[in-house]
Amino acid sequence: MITSRESTGPVGAAEFARALCALEPAPRLAVAFSGGPDSLALLFLAARWARARKRVHLIALTVDHGLRPGSAAEARVAARMAAALGVPHRILKWKGEKPKSGIQAAARAARYRLLTEACRKEGVEDLLVAHHLDDQAETFLLRLARGSGVDGLAAMAPSRRFDAPPPLSQCLRLLRPLLGLPRARLAATLEKAGLEAIHDPSNENERFDRVKARRLLGELGTLGLDARRLADTAAHMARVRAALEADTRAFLAAHTRPAPEGFIAIAPECFGLVADEIALRALAEILKAVSGGDYPPRFEALRTLYDALKAGQLGHGRTLHGCKLSLDRGLVFAVREPAAALAAPAIELRRGRERAWDGRFAVKLTTAPAGAIWLRALGAEGLALLKKAGLPMPEAPRAALLALPALWKEGALLGAPHIGFPGKDVRAEVRLLKGRLLDSP
Repeated sequence: MITSRESTGPVGAAEFARALCALEPAPRLAVAFSGGPDSLALLFLAARWARARKRVHLIALTVDHGLRPGSAAEARVAARMAAALGVPHRILKWKGEKPKSGIQAAARAARYRLLTEACRKEGVEDLLVAHHLDDQAETFLLRLARGSGVDGLAAMAPSRRFDAPPPLSQCLRLLRPLLGLPRARLAATLEKAGLEAIHDPSNENERFDRVKARRLLGELGTLGLDARRLADTAAHMARVRAALEADTRAFLAAHTRPAPEGFIAIAPECFGLVADEIALRALAEILKAVSGGDYPPRFEALRTLYDALKAGQLGHGRTLHGCKLSLDRGLVFAVREPAAALAAPAIELRRGRERAWDGRFAVKLTTAPAGAIWLRALGAEGLALLKKAGLPMPEAPRAALLALPALWKEGALLGAPHIGFPGKDVRAEVRLLKGRLLDSP
């Protein structure tokens, strides 16, 4: 039983250790550190935890968004705070032109991009962030206001994997060890430690939805809808989501096999074997896997495609989420839309280094001539050249072949790993990057 003092007092070393160790942290960790109260409490607790253990490397990473005149000075203050706690520190600057609208979403995307890049450079496997119980409740309210379903209302998970971070041998996780602790206890932790945080005025600006949700949360407490109750509801939703995902994994494992060329075939009648919720989730995962995307399509568009599929009304094919679905030989084929693959940025390859392309394939150059080798879509021109060279074609839809990765040098095609190389001076290995649920049958 947690006493009143325990529920409002500072976070103890043993309590934090239990929360973090339950997430099975890697030996190399980073803390996303703004210098604000929450992240300062996290850095203090994590530094104390790391000092008590051998072979644990901890670093603090501060993102300077450059959105306010004093942001650079605040980043330097954060660096001094980290140094006082005995933690190495790096400042990451968001460079370039800033958007005129949607600034919070853009800043968040830039923050995680910079943090992810820094973690890769430091060899860090786990990034700790300071989201806490009140943040969880605010996220639940915001997603409820947007009409989110089960997945959205499950809010934030204690541990989350970034799907395909290059280099592909390194998998970065986002860990939230404070998610079960209220903001008041983090403040009490700082007070006891005698630490003073930086206060960001934007956290009080009611133009932002999260600040509005924070204010509303205080009012809802009078109805019994406090942060703990809303966070508990999010946890219930997370359990429901986990059960649905397990059923979806089982369905996909039983009825689909991603082809090495990146397309997926499934008998249309299989969707009638399960509830619509599972079928819709499976279709979304198929589209994610084939497109290489991290997120599913919007539900309304997904539902429209699903209804057409069930009614046998795919016609000459329908496109969604950078994929094309068509019916052939009694099977529904989901292939990458060639135009989307052709629009994917080209990547320069270096021998011996594996690179991800189009979110779908990992390619490693093993033998190559001198000069820059570029990885981009094969396209119609490249496919015609390989056919002319007499290379055997895989049994795959033509659209899937057009969207395959190919190696180019100064505009000349060297070959495609899936099909072959006309010359002997270039070789490459390729593997498929499958979707999150398709990864684990």
